[in-house]
Formats: sequence, structure tokens, C-alpha cells
Amino acid sequence: MRIKFCCLFLAGILLFTACSFRSTENEDAETTTPVADITSETATPDTPAPEPEENITRTLSFLGCGDNIIYFGTYRDAKSRAIADGRSYNFAPIYDNVREMISAADIAFINQETPVSQSHEPDSYPTFNSPVDLTYDLADAGFDIINLANNHMLDKGALGLKESFENWNTRNLTVIGCWEEQESGKYITYYEKNDIRIAFVSYTYGTNLNEDPAKYGLYASYLRQADLEGEIAEAKANADFVIVSVHWGEEGSLTPNAEQKSYAQKMADAGADVILGHHPHVLQPIEELGRADGGTTLCVYSLGNFVHEQDRYINAVGGMITFDITKTGDNRAEWSNVSFTPTVCHYPGNFYGNTVYLLKDYTEELAAQHAVRTYYKNPISLSALRELVANTIDSKYLTDYLQ
Repeated sequence: MRIKFCCLFLAGILLFTACSFRSTENEDAETTTPVADITSETATPDTPAPEPEENITRTLSFLGCGDNIIYFGTYRDAKSRAIADGRSYNFAPIYDNVREMISAADIAFINQETPVSQSHEPDSYPTFNSPVDLTYDLADAGFDIINLANNHMLDKGALGLKESFENWNTRNLTVIGCWEEQESGKYITYYEKNDIRIAFVSYTYGTNLNEDPAKYGLYASYLRQADLEGEIAEAKANADFVIVSVHWGEEGSLTPNAEQKSYAQKMADAGADVILGHHPHVLQPIEELGRADGGTTLCVYSLGNFVHEQDRYINAVGGMITFDITKTGDNRAEWSNVSFTPTVCHYPGNFYGNTVYLLKDYTEELAAQHAVRTYYKNPISLSALRELVANTIDSKYLTDYLQ
């Protein structure tokens, strides 16, 4: 009996010891298992490390158009196509054929040649004023930058300019060529998108009427009075890319004059990346100008007319310049992929149904109906329009048009 009890007692001790040993072993396993063993079953595939900031490339597409001049026939036509939403004028159909291209650009620019003042009736040459409804339709067409620095900006005086400035801004568009504040005498507008900061500097050779807009706290910049080298240099120091809009040259001249060339080189040497010219109401060449810092400036001497009712076939052709603006890391942005798409502003002899066409889609039948031929009694033909473009714009910029 005592022997059996001892055996049982001894067996109990051994069992207790074994259990105690297993419990300690399990605790050690839970606290010392390598992290890799725990996570190996749930680990996700390796993902690449973030790209270093200095290697990140950002790109914007830019589109620029020339003179948007609203004559009598154009706003009469827009009134006849008014839409039932309380608006009296509908300019939208004029831009239907180019709307997709304009809207596709990250930034789209146009030189708005005529004021949009509600205090004045719509008016045509020589002192223009356009219905405020135009602001809705240009915004809807996809434009982002509205240039006001041109010879017609004061056609309805300082009040007309003030109201124009306000009306475009109400559409959430960026106005250049007219400023509310004058800081250090510099007329610069900064526009930022996709982490690329663009400086716009804008000038006009003069205005047809003169009234100081400073009475309304506004300022305009005149080419011959400006410290353009200082202003462009300041713009360059505070932006990744500098675009200069300039109203200059001789009306009707298909070639830039000596003054344009001189100013263009000064702008380039001061740091302008792109120069967008307008006012001649006809196309002028595109050139690439070497500049003092070793870079190259893209200069479009004249974009020609976009919308108008002038009387010669050379006035009927304008175009849209497009290019990419690319920035890598902290480097300055550069332009590339330049292309020019010619357009024709078509207005029939009765000036109803005014429309901007791509030249590649224009026809001899349309040319035969154009007011230049039927109203002004001047020659116009598709072949003449194409020849004008070919003789003015270097073919290397016409790749999309020629396809």
C-alpha cells in the first residue's frame, strides 16, 4: 500500500514537472518568434520607393489664340441665336468647331480685342463694345487666360475697362494686361497649375482712346513706357516659366518689322520663354530666338485673327499655337512639342452663321460664300488661304495641319 502510494506520488510529481516545462516552452515560443515568421504569411508584394522629388516631371499643355474682335455682324448674329435662359446673345456656335481643342488644353489663352461693358450699348468699329454674354461663351469654350492689353481696351473709357475686368473675373477667368494693384511698378500675373508656376507679362503699343484707368484703381501697361527687361527678369526670378503677351506690329503686314524684332530679342534676353504676338490681324512667322542665358525663346510674332469681320482674305486666317510646358524637379520649365493649327473665321455675305473652322476642314464651297468675296468683293479661295499659311509658318510647326 505504501509502495503504491509512493509510486503514485512520484508519478504526480513527474507529470506536474512535465506540464510546467511545456507551459514555459510555449511562453518562450510566443515571445521569441522572429517578426519575419509572423509577417511572412501576410506580407504584401514589394512596392517601389517613391520617386525622388528632383526626378518628378510635371507637364502642362498650352494653347494660344489671337484677336477675338466682335463686330456688328457677329453680335447681331449672336442675338439671333439667343438661348432661352435669360441671356440675349449666344456666341457659343462661333466656337463649336474648335471647342474640343481649346477645352483639351490645360491652359488656353486668347487676346480679347473688344471691351465687355454693361454701361454701354454693343458697338462696332471704331470704338468697340461687346455684350457681356460673350464672357459666358468664351469661358464655356474652355479659355482660361484673357488678355486685355490691346489698342481697344479703352474704347469705352476707364469705366468700360473696369467693367470688362470685373466681368471676365466673374467668370473665374484670369485677366492679364490689366491689374488692380501696381506693386513696385511691375505688371505681372502669376498662374499656377500642376505645381508649375507661370508668370504672364502683357503689353500694348498703345490705345486708341486715352483715359487713365487709375481713377478706378486699375493699371495698364504700355510697351514703350515699360521697364520690360526689369519686369520680365522679376517674373523669371519668381516663376518656373514666363509668357509675354504683346500687342504690336503693323496691321496687314505678314512680316514683323524692325521694332518687333528688337523688342522680341530684348524680351528673350530678359528671360521670356514664350512671346505671343497679336494686332497685325494677319499671320506672321514663328521663330526660335537664342537668348543671353543660353536658352531659346519661342516667338510667335502674330497669331492673326480668331474672330473678326475684316475685308481681305489675309485677315481671314488665324491659328492656335500649342506647346507643352515641362518641369523636372526644381529645374526651370521648358517648352516642347510646338504645333500651329491654322483656322479660318468664316462669315457669309449676310454675316449670319459666323463660325471658326480649322483650315484643314475648310472647303472651296465655303470660300465661295465668304463675305470677303460676296460682300467686300475681294478675292478669296481655299488654295490662297493654304498658300498664305505655307508661305508664313515654317512647315515644322504645321505637322498636325498637314496630316
